[in-house]
Amino acid sequence: MAEGGRSWRPTKVSLVAGAIVTAGVLLTGLNWAWVALVGVGAFGPGLLRELGWLRDKDEFQLAAARRAGYHGFLAAGLVGFALIAHYRTRQGVPADPGPPVELVVSVLWFIWLLSSLLSYWGAVRTAQRLLLIFGTAWGLFALADGFSDGLVSGIMHLSVVVPFFVLSWLAGRAPRIAGLLLLAAAVFFCGLFRLQRVLTDPFDRGVVFVVIFFAGPLLAAGVGLLRHRASES
Repeated sequence: MAEGGRSWRPTKVSLVAGAIVTAGVLLTGLNWAWVALVGVGAFGPGLLRELGWLRDKDEFQLAAARRAGYHGFLAAGLVGFALIAHYRTRQGVPADPGPPVELVVSVLWFIWLLSSLLSYWGAVRTAQRLLLIFGTAWGLFALADGFSDGLVSGIMHLSVVVPFFVLSWLAGRAPRIAGLLLLAAAVFFCGLFRLQRVLTDPFDRGVVFVVIFFAGPLLAAGVGLLRHRASES
């Protein structure tokens, strides 16, 4: 019996998720690609609940799960930075684990920051301010780096900043349209910069940086705006 007189009983979703995790573990004996199933079973239900597509828990259970998730975030973040400090201070590490660990830590912190802002400001204000901040940051980066190679190169660098400011303006007037355009822009730039390379080469720090700090804000703001509209309706 749990505290407060509550007893735990597995739901159908929990049973299905457990079966997926078990299948993933067993199938890794054939090919380690099946370990992705473990991630689907372990994290898929929680993602569906946060998106509002799965409602199998009451408020008490959700609060407990979110508190546990925050504890996991803190533990994973501390371990990640400890690993970074470890390999950064050692010479001649045979296989540099740096970029993959940095990717995980960056995603952890970035998602926590975005979630905090969404809860504090709401989807529309968060999207607008996030796009303005990152648009300005990338604009300064383009000015510093692009024009050093000539006028044409500088203009091309600045062109990727335009979606940030245009969509920031649109988010306050047509959030749903802005959300869809943000997702489309994220997919377009992922293809333009071949950011899918991060899946096959997580050791490329440049790609990791662009994924987190360029495509990341577009995706996060787009999902936030679409969720905002869905919750209102």
